[in-house]
Amino acid sequence: MLVFKIAWRNILRYKRRSVFAILTIMVGVAGIVLFGGFVEANYIGLRESIIRSQYGHLQIHQQGYEINHRRDPNAYRMSPETTRQAQSLLETAPNVLVTSRRLEFTGLIGNERNSRAAIIRGVDPDTEALINSALTIVEGEELDSLDPEGVILGEGLAQGINAQVGDVLTLLGTTINGVMNAVDVRVVGIFQSFAKEYDDSAMMMGLDKAQTLLNTQAVDSIVVLLDDTDTLPAVVADIGGKIKQQQLAVEWQEWYKMTNYYQKVVDLYNGFFFFINLVIYVVVLFGVSNTMIVTVMERTSEIGTLRSMGMQRSGIIRQFLVEGLMLALLAALLGVATGNAITWFVNSLDIMMPAPPGSSKGYPLSLQYVEDIWFSTVAIVATIAFFATFFPALQASRKAIVDALRHV
Repeated sequence: MLVFKIAWRNILRYKRRSVFAILTIMVGVAGIVLFGGFVEANYIGLRESIIRSQYGHLQIHQQGYEINHRRDPNAYRMSPETTRQAQSLLETAPNVLVTSRRLEFTGLIGNERNSRAAIIRGVDPDTEALINSALTIVEGEELDSLDPEGVILGEGLAQGINAQVGDVLTLLGTTINGVMNAVDVRVVGIFQSFAKEYDDSAMMMGLDKAQTLLNTQAVDSIVVLLDDTDTLPAVVADIGGKIKQQQLAVEWQEWYKMTNYYQKVVDLYNGFFFFINLVIYVVVLFGVSNTMIVTVMERTSEIGTLRSMGMQRSGIIRQFLVEGLMLALLAALLGVATGNAITWFVNSLDIMMPAPPGSSKGYPLSLQYVEDIWFSTVAIVATIAFFATFFPALQASRKAIVDALRHV
C-alpha cells in the first residue's frame, strides 16, 4: 500500500504535468470509445436494414439452387410438398419469428407509354410485411392478401415508367413451359429500401398472382426471420440437424453470405477504426513517455538519495511503474466515462444522417455502448504506459549513486 500512496502523492506533486498527461490519454480514449460506438451502430443498422428489407436472417432453397438457379431456375424450385415440410420444421425451431415463401423472376412491367424490365418477387403479403419492416412505403400502402391484383414498386422503377399509386399496369412474363403470359396489376404502393439500385428495378406482388403468371405452384425460397440476430448460429445448427434427420432435399444460406455489400462496408470501417486507433495510441505513447522522461530527469537527485539509503534498483523501477500505471489507468477510466457520457448526449439529440453512398435514405445517428472496446482500450493504454515508464525508470536506476546525487 505504501508504494501506491507514494505514487499518488508524486502525481499530485506535479499537478500541471499530471493534468496534461491525463487529458491527453482521456481525450484519446474518449475518441476511441465514440468512434467505436459509431462504427458498431453502423454495423448493426446496416445489418438489420439488409435483413429486414430484403434477405431475412436465413433462406431455405431446393438442394442445388445456389449453384444452378441462374442457369435453370425452374428446375431448382421447391415443390409444394417440400415447402410445407420445410415450413413445418422451421416453425418449430426456437427463435424463429416468422417464415415466408418467395418466388422470384424477371419480367416486363409497364403501360401503353413506358415499360421496363423488373426483378419481381412474389410474396406472402401478411408474413412478408414483418420481414420487410425496414422498407419505407413512401406512397400508398403495403401489399394486402385481400387484394390479389395489388403490387408495390421500388421508387426508381416507378419513376422510370412514370407510374403512380392506383395505376393499372401490364406485367409480362414467361411460364415454366416457355410460353409468354401477361396479367394486369394495380399499383398500391411505392417503397424505398436500403439500396437505391434495388429500388430502381424491384417490384413485389402477391405469391398467388405470381404463380398464376408463371403457371407453377413451386417457390424459390422460404425466408426465415428470427427474434434476435445473435441467435442465428444456434438456429442454423438446430435446423441443419433436423433437416438431415428428416432427409429433406434442401439447402440454406445465412443473410451475410448473400450480400457482399455488407462485408465491404465492414472491411472499410475496420480499416478506418484501426488507423484512428493506431494514431491515438501513438499520441498516448508519446504523451506518457514525455511525462515519465521529464519526471525521471527532474527526480534524478531524489533517485540518488533513495539509492544511497539502500533502496534496490528494482524498488526504483517499481515505484515509477506504479506511478505511470496509476496515471494511465485513471486517465483511461475517465476517458471511458467521458466517451459514454457523450454517447448518451448524442443519442438524445435524434440527429439524422444523410443517405450514404448507394443508399436511398438517411438514418438516425446512433452510438452504441461497446463494452469490449472499453476493456480492450484500458488494457492497451495500461500496456503502453508500462513500457513508456519502464525504460526511463530502468535507465534512471542504473545511474551511479554519486552522479545521481550531483544531478541538478
